[in-house]
Amino acid sequence: MKKRFSIIVSVLMFCLLLNPTFVQANEYQGKAEEFDQTGEKYQSASEVFRKEEVEELIEQVETKKLMPDKTDFTASDGMLRASFGQYPTRKGVILVTKDKYKGLIPTGHAAIIYGRNVVVESLSQGVTTGRNDWYSTKTTCYGVTVKNTTARQDSNAADWCYEQISKPYNFSYYNMSTRAKFYCSQLVWAAFLDNYNIDLNTMAFANSTIPSNPIHPMELVWTDETNLIYEK
Repeated sequence: MKKRFSIIVSVLMFCLLLNPTFVQANEYQGKAEEFDQTGEKYQSASEVFRKEEVEELIEQVETKKLMPDKTDFTASDGMLRASFGQYPTRKGVILVTKDKYKGLIPTGHAAIIYGRNVVVESLSQGVTTGRNDWYSTKTTCYGVTVKNTTARQDSNAADWCYEQISKPYNFSYYNMSTRAKFYCSQLVWAAFLDNYNIDLNTMAFANSTIPSNPIHPMELVWTDETNLIYEK
């Protein structure tokens, strides 16, 4: 029995040495700062996105009204299509959930639709693709579109996000200027800021002692720069 226990401990230690970010991604509670895989110091997500402020932001989002997507009108007569309010599959639409997500940002995750069945998102292992099935796999889901872009520009923003695939997860939530790594909402925010100078951030989590302003996924819904086109 003792020998078997020693073997199990050895295997676990070996796994942790191979993947040190595993420990970081699951030790947010109770730690004010850590170091990511590049050696940069960061504050935990629960420290940056404080629970009370997240709950207040969610309450504000609940007051936002559902609007038609920019492609929900027919070109000939401007009539509203039957697709109004349906789950989005259009490339470049932003998806947000307030579900708790794998120990990363508490109460929230964001992605951008890349295809009918594909999204681009940043998870603990970095920027990657996932399934566009949030209507069934998430308890809550919001679809939003940027007001002052065309459908083609939205598509190009999704392409930009796709080009970031394989870049690591950005655990330093205040480091918004880096393009070497991304967290989920930062990835979507950067796509529209860098390509169209449209800032989807708000002041919900601004810190007077730190010049950079982190962005929570729910801010992508709350900002005046987007329309809510789907809600679950």
